[in-house]
Amino acid sequence: MNMKRAILIISALDFWSMGKGKGGPALWRTLTGYAEHGWNIFFITSSRDQSSSPKLPVNLRVIRFDAPWLKHLVQIRKIGFFAKIILWVYFQIVVFVKAICLARKHKFDVVYGYEISSISVAKVLSKLWHIPVVSRFQGTILTQAIKKPFWKIRTWEHVIGLRMPVDLVIMTNDGTQGDRVLKNLGVNMDKVKFWMNGIDLTAFDEIPEKQNAKKILNVNNKNVLLTVSRLVAWKHVERSVYALPDIVKDFPNTVLIVVGDGPEKDGLIQLANTLKIERHIRFIGAVPHEEIPKYLAAADIFLSFYDISNVGNPLLEAMISEKCIVSLNNGDTRTFIHNGHNGILLEYEDIVKIPQIVKGLLADDKSRRQLGANAHAFAEQHFWTWEKRMNAEIQAVENLLK
Repeated sequence: MNMKRAILIISALDFWSMGKGKGGPALWRTLTGYAEHGWNIFFITSSRDQSSSPKLPVNLRVIRFDAPWLKHLVQIRKIGFFAKIILWVYFQIVVFVKAICLARKHKFDVVYGYEISSISVAKVLSKLWHIPVVSRFQGTILTQAIKKPFWKIRTWEHVIGLRMPVDLVIMTNDGTQGDRVLKNLGVNMDKVKFWMNGIDLTAFDEIPEKQNAKKILNVNNKNVLLTVSRLVAWKHVERSVYALPDIVKDFPNTVLIVVGDGPEKDGLIQLANTLKIERHIRFIGAVPHEEIPKYLAAADIFLSFYDISNVGNPLLEAMISEKCIVSLNNGDTRTFIHNGHNGILLEYEDIVKIPQIVKGLLADDKSRRQLGANAHAFAEQHFWTWEKRMNAEIQAVENLLK
């Protein structure tokens, strides 16, 4: 461990996607992982400061900028493609200028691009400073995109980021088959680490018993279905909502708890009202990550029907929590969930069978518990903690400096 080592981490993302402690933990765990190993971290992000930012390690300095007007233009369909190009260029220029200013006072050992927007400028800086460059991806959307016409044009920023020659590529094994995408793009796989995210296993060591968890969360229903995700279109939480009317016909004492926030929330609330199931569904919003085990403890069945892949941290945490899981067979989800053994996987054409499957599981306590127990056994055998995950990453980065 060398206190003099410094890393510049660049990203368009913030520590947490939904506020302090809320959302995916990967970026926060990366930053704090380097801090705990004695590195000095400088983090440049194009995300505005959150109203409740977490307490930062003393050796982590954050440099922020934002362009809300450009981000708004990206959302306008007719000009969004061109606005995205302008935003990408703006990001590269501002990051470059801020990095050069930092370099006047600080010497960096590694520059690290976290997600697609940051890789190009990270590469330029590494060339200028003659230091190693690392690229890090949380998965990829290109698994589905490469099947469509003109995909390289439509997803140009992803192609640029993923193909950029770097010294080390860290691609998250989240079921989106990022390793195959990298091979398809001609990336040197000798430089790729294809790793799962870590799991905070200690958070699940002493989760409350089901009835205690329901009492804590003020849940009075006998049957509890749960989804946990950011509420964005490709995660298709509406698939669970659409299934609910049929489920509650036979199991009226059932509630669907939706944990998470995002642009689809208002539409999902409207859908629940339209289907007249509002008393059978609770929209919790984003909650701190340490609260998630309580919701998992209270749940009978965990539902996840994303497109591309379903192997995000919520599903991994559901497995650790011995939950019965119903999901879709897409991406590499089947390498984690083995249909009929440690969960239920549906094909896309069988989405209409969600109510039938859920009702069958609610009626069969023994099968539901066995699926959950098998999921837990798989997790114990194959998952690693965030500490081990970050130890492996930092060792790989330190090898670049030898």
